[in-house]
Amino acid sequence: MKAETESVIEAILQRVAYCAIPVSWRTDNPFPGVGNRKGVRRGPGLDFLGTALFQEGDDERHINWVATAQAGDDDEVYKTIYRQRKEIKAHIFVDVSLSMDYGSERSTKRGVAAEVAASVLYALDKTRDKVGCTVFSRDTVHEVVPTRPARLNLIPSLVEILETDAIAQSQLDSKPGDGLSKAVSILPNSRQLVFVVSDFMNMSKADWESLGNLATVHDVICIFVQDRRERELPDSKSLGRLGFIYRIQDASGESKWVYNNERTRRQWRANWKAHEASISAAIAEFNCELLILSTEENESAIVSVLNLFAGHG
Repeated sequence: MKAETESVIEAILQRVAYCAIPVSWRTDNPFPGVGNRKGVRRGPGLDFLGTALFQEGDDERHINWVATAQAGDDDEVYKTIYRQRKEIKAHIFVDVSLSMDYGSERSTKRGVAAEVAASVLYALDKTRDKVGCTVFSRDTVHEVVPTRPARLNLIPSLVEILETDAIAQSQLDSKPGDGLSKAVSILPNSRQLVFVVSDFMNMSKADWESLGNLATVHDVICIFVQDRRERELPDSKSLGRLGFIYRIQDASGESKWVYNNERTRRQWRANWKAHEASISAAIAEFNCELLILSTEENESAIVSVLNLFAGHG
């Protein structure tokens, strides 16, 4: 790990969202001791479900003496029923295409993606769940951090997100393009909680189809990362003598110059609104959750992530 990466990670860890993610499909059966996976802790479970009549063969340690006394019937003994919480698995897909290195405000889009990944890992660590991380770009899959307890994958995942060189490693792929499609192909068919963090600027037709197929099996949350200068050009009066010429970075990561006049700014805003609407509509069609984050956001970004986690069901 590079020295500068270590300092960036320390700053990122100051901006994580400390909130567990509720998952409605964590358990398939309300009764303890049933299922094809063991719970994350020993015992009948932690979530109180209700009471029922004690039957012959039931564990006497589960007798609810308060409910039995309230019933007032010497022939009826009640027991407590717990819900067994099962371990889930999750995966984070992070886009590190060249367009993700753009940022005109507090951070680059890649930096915001790293903050989101750190928040997801912290959240899943609270429930002792396992999570993997895949770093991809427009052309290829760069690194796959295997599914392990979230705490073990925190630093390795952030290092891969921050240090991956998309240009150098994409040259190793004999078939460029369809990066997300290649990335999601590694997931097994068993249901997982999946996060896709990207600016969605480099999506091919195969990538969109793969995202739709992914959502039919898994619980998918899309984090749409963007920058203020992608949405609007600055006021030319604030740029001084060169106010009518402005440099912007396009989706390929290359810089280009634009004439920054009122007509251009108006068309720029309209083009972005259409672009954002098309991405939002495609994600909504797949029944994926969507959160939009921008590089200039500070505390509000943390609040948005907390609301996303808390509202997920």
